[in-house]
This record gives sequence, C-alpha cells and structure tokens, in this order.
Amino acid sequence: MKINIDYVARVEGEASVKFEIEGRKLKNLKLNIWEPPRFFEGFLVGRKFDEVPDIVSRICGICPVSHMTTSIYALEKAIGFIPSPEIRKIRRIMALSQIIASHLVHLYMLVLPDYYRLNMLFSHENPPSPPFTKGGKGGLLDEIKRLLRLKEAVNNVTALFGGRPLHPVSMVVGGFTKVPSRDMIGKIIKGLEAIKEDALDTVKMVSELKFPDLKTDVEYLAIMSEDDYAVEEGTIISSSGFETGVDNYHYYFTEKEIPYSNAKRTVLKGKNPIMVGALSRLNIKFDKLHSEAKKAAAMIGFKPMDKNPFHNNSAQAIEIVHGIWKCIEILDSLSVGDFLINPKVKEGAGSSITEAPRGLLYHEYELNNRGGIEKANLVTPTAYNFLSLEESLKKLVNENIDKPIEELKLLCEMLVRAYDPCFSCSVH
Repeated sequence: MKINIDYVARVEGEASVKFEIEGRKLKNLKLNIWEPPRFFEGFLVGRKFDEVPDIVSRICGICPVSHMTTSIYALEKAIGFIPSPEIRKIRRIMALSQIIASHLVHLYMLVLPDYYRLNMLFSHENPPSPPFTKGGKGGLLDEIKRLLRLKEAVNNVTALFGGRPLHPVSMVVGGFTKVPSRDMIGKIIKGLEAIKEDALDTVKMVSELKFPDLKTDVEYLAIMSEDDYAVEEGTIISSSGFETGVDNYHYYFTEKEIPYSNAKRTVLKGKNPIMVGALSRLNIKFDKLHSEAKKAAAMIGFKPMDKNPFHNNSAQAIEIVHGIWKCIEILDSLSVGDFLINPKVKEGAGSSITEAPRGLLYHEYELNNRGGIEKANLVTPTAYNFLSLEESLKKLVNENIDKPIEELKLLCEMLVRAYDPCFSCSVH
C-alpha cells in the first residue's frame, strides 16, 4: 500500500512524504523537498561584499537576521575585521529577537492546529477535548491576543537596531548604521517586561499538548561558548563529545545530493544522523540557559537528554523565556555610542556558523582584492536535519503502523512540523 502526503502544509516551503507499507511493515519512505532551487550561492558570485547581507536575508522571510548575521561574521573574518564588544552585544540581541519571533510563529500558527485536529478527529474521549476553544480564559481568542502581544514586543526589538523588523536595513559589515537613544532602549525594555507572563503562559500552553511518544537515536549538534548560551558565535559540539572550530568545518562535514530532493543533505562524517535546533541546544547547553528559563523547564518537567523530537516544541517555548529575559539584561547593559566602523577591503576567505531559530547555519565566502565574491557556500538547518527527520519518520511509521491511515498521515505531518523545517532555505 502506497501512502502519499503530496503537500506538507504549515511549513516554510514545499515538501512531500511518500512511503509504502507491505505486510504491515514499512518498505520505504522518502522526504521529498520539491521546492524549486533558488541558486543564491551562484548569483552571489561577482557581487560586492557589502551587498551580500541584504541579498542573503531574502533567502528567508522568517529568519532574515540569522542569514545577515552569519554572512556578516564570515565576511568580516575574510577581510580581517574584528567587531567591538558592543557591536557583538547588539548582534546577540538581534539574533535572540529573531529566534523568539520565529518560535512564536511556529508554535502558535503552525503547531497548535495539529493538536486541535488530532484531538477532534482521533481522540478516544467522548466528547473530545481540544487544546483550545473559542472564547473564555485560555481559549482561542486569548491565545491569539497573547501571540500578538508577544510578537509586537519582539518585533520592536529587531526594529530598534535593524531599522525594521523584517529584512533589517541598518545591520551591515562593520556594525550598525542606526544607533537608538537611551530613551528608545528604555521603552523597548518596558515592552519586554510586559510580556514576561505571556512567555511563561506559552510554556504552560505547549506543555499541555499531548505529544506522541517517540525516541530517536541522533547526534545533537549546537555551538557552545564558555560564558553564554551561544547563538551568534561559538565552537561546534555534539552530544557524543565531538568538538571542532568553524575553521575545520570541511574536515568533518559533508554535503550530499539526493536524487529525489532539491535540497542537499549534510552529515557529520562517521556519526549518527544530525539534529539541530532548540531541542539540540537545550540537550547540549542546558546549564547555560537563563535562570528563569531553567525554572520554566522545571515547571513542565523538561530535562536533558530528551530524545523525543516532538519535544522540540517544548524546547522552543523554553527558549522564548530565555530570549526575553536575556534581551532585557543585554539592553540594560548597553552603552550607547558609535557602532559603525568602515572596514578596509582585502582579498581573503572567511566562514561563520551561528544558531538560527531552526539550528546551525553556516556561511562561507571567498573575496578578491576588489571585495567581490569569488565563491559562496551556505548550509542551512534543514540540510543538517534532513537525514534525521527522514529516519525519525520511518521510526514513527513503524511504531504506529496499525493506526488508521489518516491518523498515521497526520502524525507524519506533525513530526515534520515539530522539526520546524525551512524547505525554502534548504534549496537556496
């Protein structure tokens, strides 16, 4: 029996899941990312280095800051420019605001409908109890209002330094062209303070969802720094103890083309399939979380090492708390001044790896002596997650093979969405 999910809805980009069951056993399964190729690596060649951040931000409408930040660090490395501590602070604020904003959209708009549908169509309760209902405390209307409050406050953080919340215009190689006043920073801090309770309510809301039980054997991967919950710079480490700097990236990672997909698959040589993203970050560097995020994790019983990929949703909710409290602290400590230095252009090569909302994001560039791009290489979180997602789908189908076909198909879609893939980014 062949089962096709021809279009996985409520994800970034276009993909399908197709599998075949024979004799109550899974015969084969393929995750086909059929989003058309977009050729960003190709048409960056010949562009000037200072055009790159604006161009790569258009790879994604959900995480443009992540692509901008990663490209800027790689380009600055290529020309030998070292940003000041204050510039790094602002970039950390931008990265955190991007992660929070992305997690909010994913959890409220992409994930929640799954659990409503699962409960309403396949619940054994009579009558079924959906995770939210119209009106009333904790109802659908309250959830929407909470999302809007959270999203507005976080968008204001991105716009404060970026000039606008989507595709920022003032974040450039060398720093920032826009410097906010202390009063403006104070208003943003008050806005973040006002949504603290909403963030905690989000954690509670997600914890009440009935996640399917699934345990996977994957290699969790993240970046780590000694003094912080690294998001924009760090050493690459894994749950098995593997560790390397970004300069040695090509010794350990390889990209493979897949005949049935437009996205490449990135693997760590000699290791299990990779999983990156919020769950991986919490599993690897839980001790680096803000103390309030640790309290939120304890409140819902989250502990590392959690091997259920559906709990990536819980990890994202916890990271929302971390990001809000951390942004407030960094904003409060920021010294307002001149945050733009015009670096000198020279020939060179540079690479950078950061934490995008969905996991590791790698950018690599080669520049000529005129500042033109000779080569560009980009590896997105979904490329790292490709193999582990496919293997997790196989395990999910095998463990639920006796369920009705429609329920099995929904579970597969829910797992894809739990990984929070960006198929549009993966075919850059």
